Amino acid sequence: MYFKLSFRNVRKSFSDYTLYFLTLTFGVCVFYVFNSLEAQKAMMHISDSALAIMQSITKMMNGVSIFISFILGFLIIYANNFLIRRRKREFGIYMTLGMEKHKIARILIMETFIIGLVSLAAGLLAGIFLSQGLSVVTAKLFEVDMTAYTFVFSLQAFWKTIVYFGIIFAIVIGASTFAVSKYKLIDLINSAKQNEKQRLKNPWLTLVLFLLAVILIGAAYRSVLIYGIMVFDRRLLIACILGAVGTVLFFASLSGFLLSMIQANKKVYLKGLNMFILKQINSRINTAFISISLICLMLFATIGIFSTGIGMTNVLNKGYKDAAPFDITITGTADTDLSDYLSSQGLNMEAYTQSSCQYPFYEYQKQKLNLQTVFQNIEDLFPAQDLKMIRDKIYPLPLYYITQMDYNKIMMLQNKKGISLAGNQVALLTQYAWSEADYQEYLEKYLARGPRLNLNGTEYTVYPELLAAGINNENGNGDNSILTLVLPDRLKQDGVVHQNVLCLNCVGDSIAAQDKFMRAFHSIQDAASSSAPSEPKITAISKNEILAQAGGSKAIISFVGIYVGLIFLITSAAVLALQQLSEAADNRHRYAILKKIGADHKLLSRTIFKQIAVYFLIPLTLACIHSIVGIKVANEAVRQVGSINAASNIVITAVAILLIYGAYFLATYFGSRNIILKNGMHDE
Repeated sequence: MYFKLSFRNVRKSFSDYTLYFLTLTFGVCVFYVFNSLEAQKAMMHISDSALAIMQSITKMMNGVSIFISFILGFLIIYANNFLIRRRKREFGIYMTLGMEKHKIARILIMETFIIGLVSLAAGLLAGIFLSQGLSVVTAKLFEVDMTAYTFVFSLQAFWKTIVYFGIIFAIVIGASTFAVSKYKLIDLINSAKQNEKQRLKNPWLTLVLFLLAVILIGAAYRSVLIYGIMVFDRRLLIACILGAVGTVLFFASLSGFLLSMIQANKKVYLKGLNMFILKQINSRINTAFISISLICLMLFATIGIFSTGIGMTNVLNKGYKDAAPFDITITGTADTDLSDYLSSQGLNMEAYTQSSCQYPFYEYQKQKLNLQTVFQNIEDLFPAQDLKMIRDKIYPLPLYYITQMDYNKIMMLQNKKGISLAGNQVALLTQYAWSEADYQEYLEKYLARGPRLNLNGTEYTVYPELLAAGINNENGNGDNSILTLVLPDRLKQDGVVHQNVLCLNCVGDSIAAQDKFMRAFHSIQDAASSSAPSEPKITAISKNEILAQAGGSKAIISFVGIYVGLIFLITSAAVLALQQLSEAADNRHRYAILKKIGADHKLLSRTIFKQIAVYFLIPLTLACIHSIVGIKVANEAVRQVGSINAASNIVITAVAILLIYGAYFLATYFGSRNIILKNGMHDE
C-alpha cells in the first residue's frame, strides 16, 4: 500500500522532482567518472613512472571524493528539505485524515528510495559511458598511445559510488524522518501563511554595512594585487578572510541598499511590476544572504578553476616537452667515460641505443665565471622585490660552458639547426626558459642591447639569438639549466671538465626500452653503492619520468579542478533553483492577487522571469568581479612557467556556466511558472 502510494506520488509530482532527479543523476555521473581513473591504465601503453603517478593521483582523487561527498550530501539534504516544505499542506491533510507521523515518514522513505534508485542507476549508466571520454583525456595528458583501447568499466568506482550515495540517502532518510516527527498539524495546515523573518530592516544600517563590504573587498583586492598568491602566508590568509567577510556583508546589506537605490528612481521602481519584483528579491536576499554569499564564493572558485586550470595545463604541456629532448640523459663526474663505464658494469649500451651524443660541461680556468658575470648587466630588468634574493642566491652560482662543436652535435641529434660563431663571439644558452617566461624575456632584452663579455682580457660579442633548446633531460633545478655559455672550440683548452653528459635515444619501443634501461641502471647503482662506495657518482633520468611528472601535474590540475569546479557549479545553481522554487510555492497566493487586480498571464510570466533572472545574476555578477582580480593575479603567479591564454579559457568557462547555470535557470523559470500560473491559480 505505502509503496504504491509513494510511487503514485512520485509520478504525480514528477515536475517537482525533475530538478532533484537531474541534480542527483548528474552528481552520481560526475562522481563515478572521476573515480574511474584507476581503470584507465588498463588500456594504455604506459611507462612505469606514469603508472606510479597515476596510482598517486587515484589516491588523491579518493581524498577529494570524500570532500565532494560532503558537498553532494549537503545539496541532497537541502533539496529534500525543499520537497518536504513543498508538501507540508499535503502532510497536514494526511494527519487530518488520521494518518500517523511514522506512516507519513514511511511514505517519504519509499519516495526517497525510488528517486535515489532511479537517479543512481541513470547516473551510473551515464558515468560509465562518459568515463570513456576521460580515458582519451588521460591518454593525452600522459602523452601515451591508445592502441590497446577497450571499453573500460571500473568495478571499484561502481561500488564506491553506490556505497557513498547509499550513505548519503540513509542520512537523508533519517533527516526526513526527524523533520516529520517535529511537525505540528497547525503548522502544516497554515504553512502557506507563514513568512520568514526579515533580518535587516534599517536602511542606514544596510548603507553602513554596504560601504564596509566595499572597503573590505577593495582591501582584499589590493593585497593580492600587490603581494600575489605564490606563497600562502599571513597576508594571503588575511586577504581571503577580508574578501569572504566583505562578500557576506555585501549580500547582508544589499537588500536594504538596493531597495533604497531603486526606490529613488521612480521611473524604474513604478514601471510595470518592478515594485513587486524588487520586494520579492529583497525579501529572499534578506533571509538567505549567507547561502547566497557561499554560492557567490563557490562560483568565484569555479570561474577561477576553469579559467586558470585549463590554461595551466596547456602551459605545462609545452614546457615539459622542452625539458625532455632525449629518451635518456646520464650525467657523471669529470673523469668518467659514461658509455664505457656502464658497459663495464654489464649494461649493454648498444642494445638500447639508436643514437647518442656524449659531451662535457667545462669550468673556465682563466677567470672566475658565475651568473653575476651576465646578470649584473640586466639588474634593471629584474623586479625590485626579487633583486636581493637574486644577488644572494643566484649570482654566486657557477657559469659553465660547452663548445660550439658539442652544441651542434646535440642539435644534430635532435634534427635541429646548429650555430656558427664568429671569431670572438659567444652565445647564451638556457634550459630554464621553459619554466620561467619572465627570465627568457630578460635575456632577450639583454641580447637586444648588443652586449659584450670580457673573458681573460678579451672582449667577445654575444650571439644575437638566445639558445633555448634543451641539451639534456632536466627538471629546471640543475646549475647548468639557468645559464650556460657556448664558446668557440679553441677555448676548450682554457677550461677543465666539470661534468660529463651522455644523451641517447632508444631503439625500438621507446617507452618499454626506457623503463628496461632505467631498471638495469638502478640495479647497477644499488650494487655499486653497497659493494664499492668509491664508485663514480652517476645519475640518469628518462623522458618517461619527466613526461610522467608532467602528466601528473596536468592531471591533478585538470581532474581535481574540473571535478571540484563542476560540483561547485551544480551545487550553486541547484541551491538557487530550489530557493526560487520554494519561493514560488510560498507566494502563489500573491500572484493570484496580482491576477485578480488585472495582471494578465503574459505580464506574470515576464515578472517571474525577471525575478529569477535577477536572483541568479546577483551572486554570479559579484563572482565575476572577484574573478577579474583572481585571474589577473593567477596569471601573474604562473608566469614562471609561461603565460596563460586568458581569453580562450574565459570563453570555455563562459560556455560551461552558460550550459549548466543557464540550464538550471531555465528549469527554475519553467518550474516556477508551472507552480504559480498552472497549479497556483487553480488552488486559489
